[in-house]
Amino acid sequence: MGRKSKQGTSYLRLLREERGISLTEMVGLVGYTKGYISAVETGVSKPTSSFLHAYERALGLDEGSLAASAEQAISQVLTTAQAGLMPEPPKLDPTLLPIANKGAVLEGVQSILLQAIAMVTAAAKQSPWPGAEIVVTFQSEHDPLTVFPELAVPWRAALRQALHAGWNVVHLWRLRIENQHRFELIARMLSMLGYRGKYQPYLFPNHVLPGAPADVIIVPGQGALWLFGSRQSRHVDSGFFFPPDSPHYPLISQFATTMRSQTQPLLEVYPERSLDFKALALQFEVEDGAQLLLKEGLSFQSMPIAIRNACIQRILQAPLVRSLQEQTHLEVWCQQLLDHHRQRVHLFEQFLQDRQHEARHVVTKTAILRLLSHGELPADDWLRDQPQSQLTVAEALAWLRHVIWLLQVYPNYQLAIVDAIDPAYFPVAWKVEGRQTLILESWQAADTEDGRENVNIIIHDRTIAQSFREHFFNYWERLSNRERNKDCVIDWLQSQVMQPVKL
Repeated sequence: MGRKSKQGTSYLRLLREERGISLTEMVGLVGYTKGYISAVETGVSKPTSSFLHAYERALGLDEGSLAASAEQAISQVLTTAQAGLMPEPPKLDPTLLPIANKGAVLEGVQSILLQAIAMVTAAAKQSPWPGAEIVVTFQSEHDPLTVFPELAVPWRAALRQALHAGWNVVHLWRLRIENQHRFELIARMLSMLGYRGKYQPYLFPNHVLPGAPADVIIVPGQGALWLFGSRQSRHVDSGFFFPPDSPHYPLISQFATTMRSQTQPLLEVYPERSLDFKALALQFEVEDGAQLLLKEGLSFQSMPIAIRNACIQRILQAPLVRSLQEQTHLEVWCQQLLDHHRQRVHLFEQFLQDRQHEARHVVTKTAILRLLSHGELPADDWLRDQPQSQLTVAEALAWLRHVIWLLQVYPNYQLAIVDAIDPAYFPVAWKVEGRQTLILESWQAADTEDGRENVNIIIHDRTIAQSFREHFFNYWERLSNRERNKDCVIDWLQSQVMQPVKL
């Protein structure tokens, strides 16, 4: 394992001990409690500016020098991680230099994260070998990134580099946080999907609880981190680093395998145009409970079957040169999509007729206007890029008239039309089916230049679905009366039917 070295000792503590000042003596010099000073020195707590000034005065340092050192260290880690480079030692803080070839004791959340970032960034510069996986566990009440959020960006950047290089990342989570954080957590996970390497999150069951926080981070070829909470029980704050040739390394890897056997996959990820995804999503549409949808354009459930069929026939009859095999494949694929559409429409009508639960959909006004002016299908429609896929004016108007009819006939169907959905709110179209399923369809990656592919996702977890449900209702209540009041929505749709607006 190696002895406890200066790399594993807090910079603040190192400065204090070099001057021969004990922790008890420091209490009298800075006017803070021993517990708080120790927490700051070990990285458990973030120092305030007033604390740093008091620390500087007690040690005879230039005013602002400690704050400048911390800012430079964080900035440098961010830059090197995003650039795919191994971190170089900061000029003012040698304790932040990651350990490379020897074991060491790490103290403080900052030291733990910097070491993990360095390991993952180094792995991203190499091609993974068969069967090799980066393994990360976050079991604590608060994961390290919530304790030291300044390093969240470089940590996720390092993981994306590894995924882009083809590494699979296995991430074991224990979700013991409020619903809003669950929503944000899923949003952050989406940035890890679609790469050559697979990001594979797993969940621990609620009944499998650790007595104290204990986590591991394993990067093949770089080493392993054994992390634990040594001073409190809410998050990890200390750890041991073991190089890959250490006898401890295979034992930690085996321990991680045992932990993984206690989890269940969080996400089911499918290629963008996977018919298996369509079939599975259709099964979940009959789940008991409300149906909540947020997307760019109108729901396909509200598109009459005749309109879908006419669109498909135009695509198949487009004057293009296709081989017999290509034409046959396209016909089979389109027929499967039409069959799926027919089932969705019937299921939705039955859902509304039963009147046991409500359906609330949020769509954008611009998508409806593009439908009327250009016949443009919603962005998540798999037929959108096919030649001759645009709807005619008559078809677009018929679709809107059908939506108006659904709103007028069924009191449990509500539609909100917003000017735009801020991508910062959530970067995908998503739908909550019933009480425990979340469906994210045709995610359009914003930064396609990094080699990511569009994916479809199903999350079948009651607590995750509940967090999205609550988030949806909170969002709905913040909408203006003009956007969500049924009479206002019907009036606006009727005005477009009577006199379509050109973009």
